Amino acid sequence: MPFSTEAEMISWAISASIVAGFVALAFLSRLILSLTIRVIAHRTKTTLDDLIIKSLTAPVFIIIIAAGIWIALSRVIELDPYQATIHQVFVILYITIAAIALIRIIHAVLNWYSVEMAGRTKSEVDDRLIPVLRRIVDIPIYGIALMIILDELHINISPILAGLGIGGLAVALALQPTLSNFLAGTYVISDAVIHKGHYIMLDSGQEGTVEDIGWRTTKIRHWQGNLIVLPNSKLADAIVTDYEKPEASMLFTVDCYVGYDSDLAKVELISLEIARELLRTNPLGSKDFEPVLRFNHFGDSNIEFTVILKGIDRVAQFTLKHEFIKALHKRFQEEKIEIQYPTRKLYFANNVSGLFDEALQKQSQTSNRQNPDNGEESSG
Repeated sequence: MPFSTEAEMISWAISASIVAGFVALAFLSRLILSLTIRVIAHRTKTTLDDLIIKSLTAPVFIIIIAAGIWIALSRVIELDPYQATIHQVFVILYITIAAIALIRIIHAVLNWYSVEMAGRTKSEVDDRLIPVLRRIVDIPIYGIALMIILDELHINISPILAGLGIGGLAVALALQPTLSNFLAGTYVISDAVIHKGHYIMLDSGQEGTVEDIGWRTTKIRHWQGNLIVLPNSKLADAIVTDYEKPEASMLFTVDCYVGYDSDLAKVELISLEIARELLRTNPLGSKDFEPVLRFNHFGDSNIEFTVILKGIDRVAQFTLKHEFIKALHKRFQEEKIEIQYPTRKLYFANNVSGLFDEALQKQSQTSNRQNPDNGEESSG
């Protein structure tokens, strides 16, 4: 019996020594990893390797200590009946630590990309995808780890997988509008269909400046000041006109009219002169564009022509059109160029015109006899 007690004491002492040795080894590994990070930081320009090593420091520390405890417990004679349970516990622990370590590595890579690489790209796709990836990347990794743990515990996961499939289908049907908008938002962001700050118009008539592109909705500020909240599923199916692509500057037309007696060569010369001066002096005009004038057709009272100008953006056309019409109207008045009112000329055949004038004269005489006061007033 004393021999048994002494053997137990020796067994526990050896186990404690093993644990202490592994704890010391864990702290040594932390020190080595810290020194490695410093050395790599001086030798490389990127911080990716530093972030990966730093993310693995804690999991490696825990794994070494857990290994020491596992080995120590396996040497204790009294725990022989429970070794199978101890084995399962530590296997589950190692699977969990491995999942955490993998997640920490992925987060380190995402953090590195968002800090060092996202700012160098012109696209906003990575800026929006990284926060979402941070949230959803944990789910599949933990899910796989859970399946492995259940298999280690000899739990049949087939019914669970079937239940998850049915439950996932039910959830997908219940969240169909949300999922549709989410997937559409993924398409809108990844495909760079529209850009924040651009002025767009949809085929349904909505227009404005894009203020925010979310995963479910896109917010558009109308030029009147109202905020349009558009589901991404509708935005993905819409025909979108982006007034900022391929460039913000935009052509626009001004319809004008002059009378038939006008000198069209002079009209063209004056109109283009005013258009050039407007684009040159107005800050909203495109300085490198040569205005164009085209006579379109003969109208009922005037000859119609169109002047093509170019503004720095879509909104600029309203101010430029306003100023052009004012300047052109003033110049036409100075040059005695008329814009005629709608008129109609009537032609009568076979002396119908004389009969018409005679009928009007008789009607006037009859009216004067019936209203002598009116006639006197008019004659006076």
